[in-house]
Amino acid sequence: MDAKDLYQSLSADNKRQLQQLAAEICEKYDRGDKAGQYKGRVVLFLGAAVNYHLSRPGFEGIYSKEDRPPLGNELNNYFIDALFAADNTTERSDYMKEERLPLSWVSQYYQETFSREAMVDKLAHAIDNKKPSPILNALAEMPFKYIVSTNYDHLFETALDTAIQNGYKKGYKKGVYKPNRGDTSEYTEDFGADISAEMPFLYKLHGDIRDPFNEDGDYLPEKDAIVLTDEDYLHFILRMSQVSTNMERGLTDQRLDLYPIPQSINNAFSGLNRNTFLFVGYSLRDYNLRLIFKTALWKKNVDIFRALQKWSIDVKPDEVIKNIYIRDYKFSFIEDDIWTTIPYLYKEMFGKEMPL
Repeated sequence: MDAKDLYQSLSADNKRQLQQLAAEICEKYDRGDKAGQYKGRVVLFLGAAVNYHLSRPGFEGIYSKEDRPPLGNELNNYFIDALFAADNTTERSDYMKEERLPLSWVSQYYQETFSREAMVDKLAHAIDNKKPSPILNALAEMPFKYIVSTNYDHLFETALDTAIQNGYKKGYKKGVYKPNRGDTSEYTEDFGADISAEMPFLYKLHGDIRDPFNEDGDYLPEKDAIVLTDEDYLHFILRMSQVSTNMERGLTDQRLDLYPIPQSINNAFSGLNRNTFLFVGYSLRDYNLRLIFKTALWKKNVDIFRALQKWSIDVKPDEVIKNIYIRDYKFSFIEDDIWTTIPYLYKEMFGKEMPL
C-alpha cells in the first residue's frame, strides 16, 4: 500500500475542497496578504481522533493499533477493566461498559476509588511511549504557525522533532494550560513575535502527560494540568469564563496573561491578522471545543471572523452543529476520514506523495 491507495476513494467535491485548502495554506506561507505581513498565519486545532486507525487490508503494516494511543471508548474500557481487575467475574465491568458512560465520569470514578496520582499514572501508561502516525508526521511538516492540541501525549512533539531533522522546521515553542487551582496564579506562556511557520507555537490546552512526573517517576501535583475528569472540565470551564468576565471589566494586558488561552492565539480569532483555521481529529459536537471556540470569539466582531477561511475535516459531522457553523460562521466541511484527506492535501501542498 502507498499513499495513492489511501485517497483513491476521494470524491471529486472533496478533492476540489482540499485543493482549495492546500492553495490557501501555501499562499499564507509564500506571500501572506498583499503586503506580505501575515506569512504562515494558519491555526491547526488537533484532536484525539487524529490517531484514528484505519480498518483496511494492508493498513496494519503502516500504523498498527499497538503504535497509537487508545481513543475515547477504548480509554474508557481501559479504566473500567482496571477498576474491577480484582473481581472474579466481569459482571461489574461489563455492566459499566454497557452504560456507555463518558470518559470524564469513568476517570473521575477511578480517581475517587484510588487517587488523583493513580488516575494520572494510569492515563500515562495508556498513552505515553507510542509512535506518531504518518498523518501526524505529515501535519508536522506543514507550515502551521499555531497548533492548539487537546491531546495529552507527546506524539506531535515527536513528529515536530522529525520535521526539524528533515529541514521542514527550525524548532518550535511550546506552552501548556495552567489550571491555577487554589491561590496559584501562573501566567500562560506566550511567544508573540518569536513564532513563525518555521518556529511554530504548540499549545496543549488540556495539559501534558509528562509534566506531573519527574525523572524518577515521582508525582508532582503542582505540575498536574491534565483535564480529563468531570471536576477537571468544570474547573476548565470556570477558567475559560475568566476571559469573558475579565474582558468586560477592562483588565490590563498583564492580567490577560492569566487567561488559559495565550493571547496570540486568542487574537487570531479577531480576524485582523487574516488567519486560516483547520480542525483535524475533532467532532464539532465536542462541547469543550465549542466552548473554546465561543470564548475566543467573545466580544469580537463575528462578521470579520466569518470572512476568514475555516475548515473542518470530519468523516461524519453532526448535521445540527454543521448547519449552525455553516450558517453562523461560514465553516467549510470536508466529509471524509483523515487517512483519505491528509495524504491528498500533502500531495497538493508539496507536489509529492505523503511518506508512509
